[in-house]
Amino acid sequence: MPLNFDLINKPWIPVVHLSDGRTEEVGLRDALIHAHEYRAVRDPLPTAEFGLYRVLTALMLDIFQPKNKTALGRLMGGKRFDAEPVDAYSTEWAGRFDLFSAKYPFLQTAGMVGEAAKPLAGLLPPIPSGTNAAHFYHAQEDEFGVSPAAAARLLTTMAPFMTAGGAGLAPSLNGAPPWYALIVGETLFETLCSNAYVLDRQTLALGKPAWREDKSVVPGERCLRADLLEGWTWRSRRIQLVPGGPGRCSLTGQDSPVLVQRMKFIAGASCDFTNGGWRDPAVPYKIDDKGSKVMRPTEGKEVWRDTAPLALLDARSYTRGDAKIQFRRPQIIEQWAQMIQERYIEPGPLRLKLYGMRTDLKMKVFEWHAELMALPCDLVLQDQFATRVQAEMERAGSVEYALKRAVQKTYKREGKGNAKAFEDLIAYAQRQFWHGIHPAWETLLIQMAALDPADEEGLGRVQRVWWAALRKQGEAALAAAVGDLDTDAEALRRQVDAQQSFQNALYVLLATDSEKAARDAAKKNKKSVKEKTQNERPQGALAL
Repeated sequence: MPLNFDLINKPWIPVVHLSDGRTEEVGLRDALIHAHEYRAVRDPLPTAEFGLYRVLTALMLDIFQPKNKTALGRLMGGKRFDAEPVDAYSTEWAGRFDLFSAKYPFLQTAGMVGEAAKPLAGLLPPIPSGTNAAHFYHAQEDEFGVSPAAAARLLTTMAPFMTAGGAGLAPSLNGAPPWYALIVGETLFETLCSNAYVLDRQTLALGKPAWREDKSVVPGERCLRADLLEGWTWRSRRIQLVPGGPGRCSLTGQDSPVLVQRMKFIAGASCDFTNGGWRDPAVPYKIDDKGSKVMRPTEGKEVWRDTAPLALLDARSYTRGDAKIQFRRPQIIEQWAQMIQERYIEPGPLRLKLYGMRTDLKMKVFEWHAELMALPCDLVLQDQFATRVQAEMERAGSVEYALKRAVQKTYKREGKGNAKAFEDLIAYAQRQFWHGIHPAWETLLIQMAALDPADEEGLGRVQRVWWAALRKQGEAALAAAVGDLDTDAEALRRQVDAQQSFQNALYVLLATDSEKAARDAAKKNKKSVKEKTQNERPQGALAL
């Protein structure tokens, strides 16, 4: 009897119950028709968690086909998904949701006859295989095997997070994995609806998800554009799972009557979207004179430091100086803002979960992210706030740079000839600074959102409180960094010079107009007194 694993009805998606916080695995059908009873999808691997959300959102869009904001608002107003369309779709496409189908295996390629089987450990970077680092699992690659449910969850990560894999193995259609934004609702139902993108249907058609696509992936063929559901279930690899006998799942630790340890795994779809054939509505973009690029996790940079690009700025609202660098927040956030302004949904805080995987832009993976961010509704809706928020974060970045320069001044010749002079000490001071100002940043956003954008006096008031925090935390970070350095005369002189240099920089960056006026008046008065003293001095000395 052929082996099968029915993803519509068999449990494989871990959900959290709204009523009691209990975690349970459910099939696709229950995940949708009971979505209003669940709080969230929850998986210990962030890439799998986002992959599950993306598959569920794509499935929901394919079933209910909302064509615009009005249709989506009507769907959200029902507070739950109607079971009848879900069941009709499940019946019509049942053959496409079998993990081990001979003809249409879910998110896989059938009939890979002649291809050699490889260890499943090579499927994704979280699993150690070849040169991949051992992050979550420490064993030989041949020992790695998972249950069908866990294998299905891993398959969902391929479209959003597949990296380049060497010659002929292209990354997914977003290239090296970017930041992905997920709008989080009170229930799984609200979350799925909030991330169901319906804008720009003329330029980004809905299309079909991979499980309804009859056309085979042609290796080496470069696609020039992609529809929404095609992009969200992109097949950058041709893969076929090879089920085996019973064993213990390496990810869950539970016994399984079927264990997947091997797979067939070769090149799949590749793309060339340089002409704008794809833009992921859940991804933020940075736009400059070289074009549009996805934003990715940056080493040592906390996600809250990119609040404006990730959640507030739209391309039409911000330009940085002469460089004309623009940011475009994920368009699902733009849609959320429009839905509130047009009263399709009730106003409320924007709650985001940001998923990322930091790489070397090739195969090497350094870390995974699942970061929460909550922002007041008015802050998201007002363009004026977005530009001010970004300006204040860039001000903090300038203070950080001044802090770095000040620490360098405590080194002989400011570290010239030694590019890594005081590198660890500088990094320590910068970490202290950013950690110290984070609470003040949260306060700034809350207080700013409570004001009228036209209230310049109020905005100036909350701005000055923020500036005071930058000064205080910058001074504290510098003191902590240089406090234990040598105390001979020359070292002390360098420390005094560093402190003075930092104070001068803070004055330029943080002084208010009144403070600058007072300082200018004091300098003018000092100059006047000096000139008066010189004029009153005797012109010559009495000869004796």
